[in-house]
Amino acid sequence: MSTYLTARTQRVVAERMAEDYLHHGASIRVLMFQEGLSYGAVHRLLTQVAGVRLRGRGGPANHTELRGEFDDLDDDRRDQLAAECADTFTRGIRITELARRHGLYPLTVVRLLEHAAVAPPRRLDRAPRRRRGPSSRDHP
Repeated sequence: MSTYLTARTQRVVAERMAEDYLHHGASIRVLMFQEGLSYGAVHRLLTQVAGVRLRGRGGPANHTELRGEFDDLDDDRRDQLAAECADTFTRGIRITELARRHGLYPLTVVRLLEHAAVAPPRRLDRAPRRRRGPSSRDHP
């Protein structure tokens, strides 16, 4: 069942994402997967609700190391980590916490979850619109 973000929920989610973004190195892509929101919703919550100033483009200085971490894992280790991360993520553990526990980058954890075919949670960023039916004005 999909939910929508009320003003109170927006603040809670935005603060949680700001913590992950600012202090744990999570990217917008990581936050998108973790929260089940679109890029635009994550961007808006970070900048407008939490007041975060986003990092510049290009990623951290160790960008090449970050990209290669997933590929550098041997197949058995990758499958083992993917299974462990999938299990704990589906029980509610955040990606940044999983990254810390396993000594990985948050984006590597996202790639492991994708490898394990874990789907991100789905959440709407606004209340569902009411369906408009035919009005009496439309019928003569």
